[in-house]
Amino acid sequence: MIPHEIIEIFSQLWWQTNIITIAIIVGMIYFCRQLNDENNQLFSKIIGIILISRVFVYHSYMITTGVWTVESSLPLQMCGITSILSGIVLLWRNQFAYEILFYWGITGAFHSFLSPEFTTGMNGYLFVDYYISHGGIMFSALYLTIIARMRPRQISWLNIFLFTQIVLPTIGTVNYLLDANYMYLAQAPIANNPFIFTREWPWYILGLEFAAILHYMIIYIPIGLEYRKKRLIAYISTV
Repeated sequence: MIPHEIIEIFSQLWWQTNIITIAIIVGMIYFCRQLNDENNQLFSKIIGIILISRVFVYHSYMITTGVWTVESSLPLQMCGITSILSGIVLLWRNQFAYEILFYWGITGAFHSFLSPEFTTGMNGYLFVDYYISHGGIMFSALYLTIIARMRPRQISWLNIFLFTQIVLPTIGTVNYLLDANYMYLAQAPIANNPFIFTREWPWYILGLEFAAILHYMIIYIPIGLEYRKKRLIAYISTV
């Protein structure tokens, strides 16, 4: 297994990488708001193709440089899965896939920026790809919500959390068979994340589960308020 590497929170490199990545995401969203519907559809397809293509570039680079391993390089981390979804959903809009991207992607990308942990190392292109993939996840989730006006369904935060509970045993089985640590189910992340209360297995997983459902509920709040507003308007219009 490739040793994980981290960037210390609030270090100079941490500030530089996050400021640049966030500025690019915000700039792209602002740019999209200036486009008409036809150009937005074209732009989203171009970005979708780029995000899917980067997966092949990423794995090709690791194979070429001899760092690809089955224990560390499969796209089975939460952000690895959503990095693929980020491109797919931009090309083919699917409600359930969008909801996975919305909850897994925003939560995972946020913590990947907050406490970066490079599961395949940070040499050369791998460092750049980390921010392309996580930035792409965040951009896609925000683009589909803000620009494409897609919305998670009501109670979707709970449905995605329950879906996650189905996925975890499958990933755990893969970890057992490959002696791997996908989704950090075998060993706690080494990054200094505030939701890792202990590094003792399996108790740290409970902290990650609590963090997941808490984050899902929080990012659903604006959507829930929007649904409530629509119900209120519909009720008033019938009175």
